[in-house]
Amino acid sequence: MHTSANGLRALGVDVQFEFLGNLRSPWNVLAARKRVRLRARDFDVVHAQYGSACAFVTAGVDDRPTAVTVRGNDWNLHNETFHALYFHTRLARAMTRGSLGKFSAVLPVSNRLAKEIAQEVTESKINVMPSPIDLALWKPRMYATHVTRNVLFTANAPRDPIKRFSLCERTIAIVKQNIGDVTLKIASGISHTDMPSFVATCDAVLCTSETEGWPNSVKEALACNVPFVSTDVSDLSKIADQENTCRVCEPNPNSLARNLCEVLRSPRSPSLRRHVEHMDLKPSCERLIHIYKSLVRN
Repeated sequence: MHTSANGLRALGVDVQFEFLGNLRSPWNVLAARKRVRLRARDFDVVHAQYGSACAFVTAGVDDRPTAVTVRGNDWNLHNETFHALYFHTRLARAMTRGSLGKFSAVLPVSNRLAKEIAQEVTESKINVMPSPIDLALWKPRMYATHVTRNVLFTANAPRDPIKRFSLCERTIAIVKQNIGDVTLKIASGISHTDMPSFVATCDAVLCTSETEGWPNSVKEALACNVPFVSTDVSDLSKIADQENTCRVCEPNPNSLARNLCEVLRSPRSPSLRRHVEHMDLKPSCERLIHIYKSLVRN
């Protein structure tokens, strides 16, 4: 969100944030709706950055074009455990679904989300807009063979059941039995400025998520020419169909480990970055400005 805002500002757009605060209370939701409607009078477009309660608060602003970005957890359902997320994701999806029809534009971050959302709103409202990445920051490094293979995993491990960290751990254990020295590098508590070099030193990224919108960990890895092994989430299967070093697998440790071993043993492709070039910051923001302008004209 902040990356997009900075990119828009660099292109001359006046972007201001309205942080909605804690929306778990009905009273806070009503207060936020009132606040958004008052502030909206000073702007040309109101853009909700998330579905769920954020969409509910923003939907239906009087006499102003509105857009909503649907990112994943505001639409996808958690089914694997009877965790609080089981109920939270259902409530979030219900609020998103109930709000979409009131928006002038709906911006899902992946084609998979867009296909599902098209059953709820007219396709003319839908524009697939992955969250942008600043490719000037995320760059490949010179690759050198080394003894230890580094595998990247990004999550608030082990607290988020959707990321399935236990599946990641079981996968890595099998990989170590097969190819020896492998280090699992967990991207947690690392500063934003240090992340590009952290990711670029990895040999593969492992995504074991139950659901994703468009996983930033994979997006950033591809920008650094780092391949992925993943469960079938988002639009990753389309990339895996084109790249031998990128794999989409069944969500079990044996399948993930077998494919990860093959990827770690394979030469690194020098052209993975091409799959995220259309998500670069400037062209993404130019496209978003075009959407804003069309909303204002209409």
